[in-house]
Order: sequence, then C-alpha cells, then structure tokens
Amino acid sequence: MTNQALIGLLVAAFLVYLGYRLGAANTIRRRDRDLEVMRNQVDAHLRFADQQLQAQRAVERERYVQERVEGAYEALGRWLHDLDRTIDEVWAGAHATDTAIRTKAELIVRRWPWEALGVPEYASGAQLYWSSEVRALTRKFAGASARFTNRATGALTHSGDYEELQDVRVTLWESVNDMHGILGEVRDQARRDLGVQ
Repeated sequence: MTNQALIGLLVAAFLVYLGYRLGAANTIRRRDRDLEVMRNQVDAHLRFADQQLQAQRAVERERYVQERVEGAYEALGRWLHDLDRTIDEVWAGAHATDTAIRTKAELIVRRWPWEALGVPEYASGAQLYWSSEVRALTRKFAGASARFTNRATGALTHSGDYEELQDVRVTLWESVNDMHGILGEVRDQARRDLGVQ
C-alpha cells in the first residue's frame, strides 16, 4: 500500500469520523430543541390547567356565596312576612270588640321592641349577607316603629267617644301604611340585591 492510498484511507476515515461527530452533534441539538419544545408545551398545559382550576374555584366560590345570599334574603323575606302579619294583627286589634283579640294586640305592642323589632333567631346569621341598603331600611323601619307603637297603644287603650277613637284610628292607619311602605322598600331593595328587579 502506498502512501497515497494510506493518506486517502486516513482522509476517508477522518471524513467518516467528522460526519459521525457532526451527525451526533446535530442529533443532540435536535434532541435539545425537541426537549425544549416539549418542556414549553408541558409548561403551557400546566398553566392552562392551573387557570382552569382557579376559574373553577372562583365559580364554585361564587355559587357558594350566591346560595348563602339567597338563603339570607329568604330569611329576610320570612321576617318581613312575619312583621306584616304582626302589624295587621295590631290593626285588627284596634278595631276588634272581642277582648281576646284586643288583649293579644296590646301584648304585641307591649313586646314590640323586643320581639317584633329584634331580628328573629332564624335570620340572625343571615344579616351578614344583607346589603347595607337593606340594613339601613330595617333601621328606618325601627325608627317608624316608635310612632306606630305609640299610636297603637293610644288606639287600643282609648276610652273616649267614638269620634276621638276614629281620629286615633286614622293616625294609626297612617302609621300602618308607613310601616308596610318601609317593608315594601326593604323588599324592593332585596330584589335589586338579588338581581330580580
């Protein structure tokens, strides 16, 4: 074998080795690039899954709060209904000739500040979810209650003539209307708070 053949063989071996090394380097670069693409895809999927989880949690929290708010306003509605009936019982007692009905109305008026005005136990925790507007209107109702109870007491204990009694009943009727009007305002505000109106 001649020198030239030996040099040719060495050059060919070197070129094969160089091709092998270049191919291996190219494969490593392609693998690294593929790994980077896969890593980016995995990161994107994880971010997307996290965003979906956060959105789902927000929806569940919103649903939970909405259920609590609806329950709170349901308790408010029951209390308002009870107040309406109680006011009507006092009004009926002011016109009744039956002493049992009058006595019941007098008892309601005497206990009014503690029993009728106080938020009932079934609605006490619900107050946390009532809007500030609803709470302000319930305070307005409490203020109007003083006039109502004074006028109701006058109508229930009046011992004068029929004309005076009619005048006392007229002033009581004005208070009854005021009270029902404020309760109507509370209901309207509650509907707005719930998005019904």
